[in-house]
This record gives sequence, C-alpha cells and structure tokens, in this order.
Amino acid sequence: MFLRAINVGDRRISNEELLAPLIDAGFTDVAAFQAAGNIVFRSGDATNATHEASIASLLTDAYGFDTPVFMRSEPALRSVIARCPFTADQVAATTGKIQVTFMASEPADQLIAHVAEVTPDEDLVAFDGREWFWLPVDGVSNSKLRVPTIERIVGPMTMRTLGTLERLLGKFAA
Repeated sequence: MFLRAINVGDRRISNEELLAPLIDAGFTDVAAFQAAGNIVFRSGDATNATHEASIASLLTDAYGFDTPVFMRSEPALRSVIARCPFTADQVAATTGKIQVTFMASEPADQLIAHVAEVTPDEDLVAFDGREWFWLPVDGVSNSKLRVPTIERIVGPMTMRTLGTLERLLGKFAA
C-alpha cells in the first residue's frame, strides 16, 4: 500500500504513528518501509478497493487529514516492475531515476493524450493501466514536467522510484 503526502511540509508522522491505526484495526504483519508512506500487510479476501476506502477513512479519522491510498498486491508490484517500458540504453542516457506513479484508476485515452501534450520532449512518459512510468532526463527536480499538472489531469496519485519498489519487494516478499 502506498500513501500520498503522508510526510509533507511541516507534517511528520513516525512509522509507529502511521502503523498504529492499522494494527488497532486488526491488520496483520503490518510494517512500514522507509518514512514515505510505504506500508505492507497481509490481507484476506477483501478487494483492493475495499481496503483502499476503509484505510483512507481510518487514516482520515486518526490524523485529521485526507490521504489517498493506493493498494497493490505483491503480484501486482512484480507486474509493475516487469512492465517498465524503458530500455537500459534509455536509462543510461539520463541522470534521472525511473519513477512509477500509482493512480486510483486507469485514465481515459484523452487524458493520456493531454499528459503527452505537457510532457517535455526530453523526458519519457508511458502509461500502462493504473500506473504511469516517467524517466526524467535530468532528474525529477530538474525536469520541466510538473507533477501537480499531471495530477490535475489524471486525478490523485503517488510516485515512487522503481528502485524503491524493488527494495520493498526484496525485503517483504513472501
């Protein structure tokens, strides 16, 4: 599970504080990865949508602010990594890291086309289902692509590096 904007600005929530409401709600094997809203846990047969809505509500009640929740199972994360559209040569030609953005739903083709219109020529962006991949030629902070603009187009989202996803799976995968 990935949370958006859990530790931004002056707001800092420790991993212990972040996990407490989930543990209190009965989720099992709950753990945080890095201090960036990356949470793993074991779930039963409930769907991601059920968990997303209940956890979002739980966190809003616990912390007093809305935090979009983006659920991905272990197999789904493995699929995301495998679907990365950028070649080793493309990555080597940049100083940027591959970014993976999780969205609540798959955007319509016209929204993807709108994103293409605002994407700088030097950066690579590819959509695949509920994720979009971004390879900024000179790093995120030096890119002319404005993530808030993309979020206004496609809706709530949260971004992690591909390396973060690989390390998360390496640490917690069954």
